[in-house]
Amino acid sequence: MRNSILILVAATCLASANTAFAQEVEKEKTPAQSFAGPRVEATIGLDQSGDDALSGGELTGLRAGGAVGYDVAIGKRVTIGVEGGIGWVVAGSAKVGPFPSTGSTTYKTDAARDIDVSARIGYALSPKTLIFAKAGWADLRYDTHGSDGRDYGPSTANGLRVGAGVEQKLTKNVYAKAEYRLTRTDDYRGHDDRHQLLTGIGVRF
Repeated sequence: MRNSILILVAATCLASANTAFAQEVEKEKTPAQSFAGPRVEATIGLDQSGDDALSGGELTGLRAGGAVGYDVAIGKRVTIGVEGGIGWVVAGSAKVGPFPSTGSTTYKTDAARDIDVSARIGYALSPKTLIFAKAGWADLRYDTHGSDGRDYGPSTANGLRVGAGVEQKLTKNVYAKAEYRLTRTDDYRGHDDRHQLLTGIGVRF
């Protein structure tokens, strides 16, 4: 009986020591290390295209998408990483035409999808809050449908994408984010600025 009690006491002490050690290791993590490692996220928000890409029109819609990324801690508060993402405008289109004005055919343009690859730098304000900026390349696709029943396109454009945002940890592995992105492209149609204001939720492994 006495040996059983001694074994139980020893096991309890060992478990307590392991818990204290794990807590101490967690405390020793820098703010930047709290935002390091692989991650995956889902996003939703506002997408707006305009200027010459739509012949002077404006396309505003609801965008849904996601991204995967990897970040590493540099020093106590700075992170650097890479990210790849894709999204689709699931609601919203722009109507233009007819061309020429004496014609009868009008056109509906949808911002079908966009993909991007970016580099990212972050600054951990605390172990739970990270602000970041990103820059990279994006490829945009537009689908156009005529009132005459014909499809005109798809057409694509690509250019520089920059953005900034904030991540807030909700649990040890789950975070919420808010982000603004600007994509600037130039092609045969002219100049286009595409704005995205997104929110999302992600998991860091």
